[in-house]
Amino acid sequence: MVNWGIIGLGNMANKFASSISEVKNSKLLGISSENFLRLKTFGDKYGIEKKYRYKNYDEILNSKEINAIYISTINNTHAEIVIKAAKAKKNILCEKPIATNYDDTIKIFETLYKSDVFFLEAFAYRLHEQTKFVINKIIEGEIGELQSIESTFGFFSKKINYKSRLFNPDLGGGAILDVGCYPVSFSILLANLKKTGTAEPKILNVSGSICKTNVDDIAYASLVFENKIISKIGAAIRLKMKNQTSIIGSKGNIIIDNPWLPSKKSFIEINSKQRSYKSFINSELDIFSNQINSVSRYILDGKKEADFPGMKWNDTIQNMLIIDNWKKKLFKINNERKQKI
Repeated sequence: MVNWGIIGLGNMANKFASSISEVKNSKLLGISSENFLRLKTFGDKYGIEKKYRYKNYDEILNSKEINAIYISTINNTHAEIVIKAAKAKKNILCEKPIATNYDDTIKIFETLYKSDVFFLEAFAYRLHEQTKFVINKIIEGEIGELQSIESTFGFFSKKINYKSRLFNPDLGGGAILDVGCYPVSFSILLANLKKTGTAEPKILNVSGSICKTNVDDIAYASLVFENKIISKIGAAIRLKMKNQTSIIGSKGNIIIDNPWLPSKKSFIEINSKQRSYKSFINSELDIFSNQINSVSRYILDGKKEADFPGMKWNDTIQNMLIIDNWKKKLFKINNERKQKI
């Protein structure tokens, strides 16, 4: 049994706490928040003993009874907490993105490589049965040789609020960090199915916009990998996108209608010259319960990173390198455009 603690008690923490009740190898033992009211409300809601309600992060990290930490704080705090958790010898599941830039990500892994703890960046879709099913279809040659990918994740936030984590650059806001990391992470997975290692792709055709709070609210790019696979990606916090992933091969294509939050019963569309059909996929657990169950199993097995197709440590490093460079290119283009006006 893995005894879990949560740092940060927002929306994702609630999803974690409600999902863990479905998992047999895991128990939510402790919680931590610097907000006393939130600590009390959350603790009462999920029946956390008062002695395991910690008012600061150091206290929960020093608990001898808690051996795994779920980090669901604001983006700009992830790096510091992950490093502290690793030094405290706690296994770690951290919400995406792991950090707000590539340099901080490298610092995190300098600590992780010296530690003996498990770490996973929480892209829950990567461990879901739907993703595994899609990968098997590609490997089996269902759509021939993989040629290109089209993947988006975008939603519309009506109110631009500087205090919101989405629109505050100091808090790690913006579309690329918040949701652009999803299509990038899927592109890395698919483009590198037939090779070991992950060479950095070229980032081309960058476009998008910067909103008045100085965060990217809409962003597009093309990733061109060494094996000539091209992935066209999009992310937005001020535009509703298709939120689909299309995988195009030499003999057909696969369309994933709900790539990021597949339910227990999901489906994909497979189209070829011979036929078009839907394949239905069943998962015993919901996406978040499945992630907790998988991570706890890895921890109990003494592993330091997830099995394929979960986010490997190198995947997380490359993911941040790409989204960091994508973001820098977009801001550079917009700054150059302003100077010409």
